[in-house]
Amino acid sequence: MVPRVSVGLRNQNQPTTVNHERLKEAFLQGEEHEAANLFRDMMKGAVRMGLLEAMREEVDALCGPRYRPDAECPCRRAGSERGSAFIDGEREPVTRPRVREKDGDEVRLATYEAASSSKNVFDQVVAAMGQGMSARGCEKAFKGSVSKSEASRMWIDKSREQLAEFRSRSLVGHEWLALLIDGVRLADELWVIVVVGIDTEGHKRVLDFEQGSSENATAVGDLIGRLRKRGFEGAKDRRLLVLRDGSAAIAKAVSEHWPDAVQQECLVHAQRSFRDRVKRRDRAELDGHFKVLREAQGKSAGEEAFDDLLEFLSERNAAAALILRDRRKALLAFHQLDVASTLNVTFLSTNLIENALRNWRAATGNIKRWRENEDMVSRWMASGLLWAEAGFNRIRHASDLPDLIAALKQDDITNS
Repeated sequence: MVPRVSVGLRNQNQPTTVNHERLKEAFLQGEEHEAANLFRDMMKGAVRMGLLEAMREEVDALCGPRYRPDAECPCRRAGSERGSAFIDGEREPVTRPRVREKDGDEVRLATYEAASSSKNVFDQVVAAMGQGMSARGCEKAFKGSVSKSEASRMWIDKSREQLAEFRSRSLVGHEWLALLIDGVRLADELWVIVVVGIDTEGHKRVLDFEQGSSENATAVGDLIGRLRKRGFEGAKDRRLLVLRDGSAAIAKAVSEHWPDAVQQECLVHAQRSFRDRVKRRDRAELDGHFKVLREAQGKSAGEEAFDDLLEFLSERNAAAALILRDRRKALLAFHQLDVASTLNVTFLSTNLIENALRNWRAATGNIKRWRENEDMVSRWMASGLLWAEAGFNRIRHASDLPDLIAALKQDDITNS
């Protein structure tokens, strides 16, 4: 029955010329969709032919040339049977030759084992699930090449590998300039606190994250403690700049680990908070005051913009004005450094973290329940953050960073 393999190979050779002519005609007539489909079919046919030829050569190596059996060979041909292989992400039927040892045990062909393994679609399935496709969706999209459970196992294996990679990266030897710390809410009583580092050349890197029931001091402290164990250290000759949201827990944990750090509270978070404290008709004007504050250059301009904002808020909500006054140092910390306003867009908010996780949030939108008693949250976070980090560029106006570095070395910085 082995000759079937050759017959199958000849049958697949026959339409090649016809396909070439049809492909040429489709291109000349501008039928791009048809041409693309024809080209894909031709490539799949070439892969199938290559597989059949590889299996034939493996059989010859095990059993000797067909019709001239070698008495010294330990194996013999045993016909053929229907099988399947993954070609272009789809499971395709193929005819596979069978080989047995002379004592009767069947030999599994290495070429067929490789071609029929679902690992051939592993990267495609993982990429699809990483972009938000469900396991059931993968089963449909890949036309049954993988089952729902296989797709799920593939994702779990890959995301665990990514989590191990993420947490094992050394932070030693980097000249860290700033940290961004922000909390991300996944569900009720389920938060993930994310830390991104910026080095003295303006390169950004996701450093770590910590899961907790809220942005509490314990979770933040554990996160910072793990960073330091992995080798994170600020420079000895300057203060560390920390950009954070308005969480008191984050502020407390940072103060405990880096008492002299310059802590800048995110102005975007603050703006959202104070918008809820004024009437709708006043929100546009409030936004304008915050815009002026975000764009102000240096200490004097920052303080002037803040005072204008405080005066505006005092006339509309005295209680909110008191809250704003108490947060003056935290909201003006970066302005006190008196550096170019070109750096404001990077160092006056934690938007970098939110922007990095925007697509990740879309990908996890189909998750109905986070299993907190397993490593599900950590796996998804590590995969999403590594994916986001791959698209990071240097911060804008990195050429102005030497002035910021020099300012952080001064002893008279007003710290929050």
